[in-house]
Amino acid sequence: MSVIDDLKLIATGRVTESEPMAGYTTLGVGGPADYFVEVSNEDELSALMLYISRHEIPWMVIGDGANLLVSDRGIRGIVIKLGEQFSSIEVQGRQIVAGSAARISRVADIAAKNNLSGLEGVGTVPGSVGGAIVMNAGTHRGYIDEVTDSVRVVTDTGEKKTLQRAKCGFSYRNSRFQYDKSLIITYASFKMKTGDGEAIAQHLEGVRKHRADTQPQGKSAGCFFKNPTGLSAGGLIDGAGCKGMREGGAVVSEIHGNFIMNAHNATASDLYTLAEKVKKLVKDIHGVDLEYEVRLVGEW
Repeated sequence: MSVIDDLKLIATGRVTESEPMAGYTTLGVGGPADYFVEVSNEDELSALMLYISRHEIPWMVIGDGANLLVSDRGIRGIVIKLGEQFSSIEVQGRQIVAGSAARISRVADIAAKNNLSGLEGVGTVPGSVGGAIVMNAGTHRGYIDEVTDSVRVVTDTGEKKTLQRAKCGFSYRNSRFQYDKSLIITYASFKMKTGDGEAIAQHLEGVRKHRADTQPQGKSAGCFFKNPTGLSAGGLIDGAGCKGMREGGAVVSEIHGNFIMNAHNATASDLYTLAEKVKKLVKDIHGVDLEYEVRLVGEW
């Protein structure tokens, strides 16, 4: 049997070959994955990882693609997508258990409806629960690690585990899951505090409206670069005169310098080349090395 036939026996979701990745990222770019597999539950994911391990096939997991820049040459091996079951959200007293495919904004909204506080900082940013944990997403109002109690994972050999917060290696915009590629997040448990649900909901709505009013709309990955300690990446980019710079169909937003947009059918190479030019100018003018917040994946 072929690899694709084997994969179809393991997973009940979508299983394809040469799947274009552009439709799975907010930047709307990316070449084909060799294989694309959507798993419906932890058992399927466990079986898939055991198969991958035995056959030594490269793999990666894709969430909602909010922070990915996928190469035009695509991704070798298997791209794994977590299915609908992984979007579940359960409120258990002051604990919330959410699947890694659930949108973090939706989790924050459900928390507010149940008078639970703690996700206000991260509940206004795009992305899934799993992606938010990987990136330790958040704002100056708070980061997701502050309320994360435990994380359920499936390992690269198919084992199911629960990791307590202390084992997740959280730091600024970072976590163990960025460098430990043996773990796939399936669910997370958040320890919340009692709060004023109506006030929390109003706060979330206000911040989202402010974001919509002050951040560019269109195909982007959000902020392209991390803020250096004590500095604003957007401010540095603006000060280096980068706003409005173009490369092919990619452009540095005139509204917010830390947004590099797919404005006119850009390729991944357009976006990457422009980002590298921005980095060089910021280094030359300000002496600061910008670090990518966007994850570059695939063959570069």
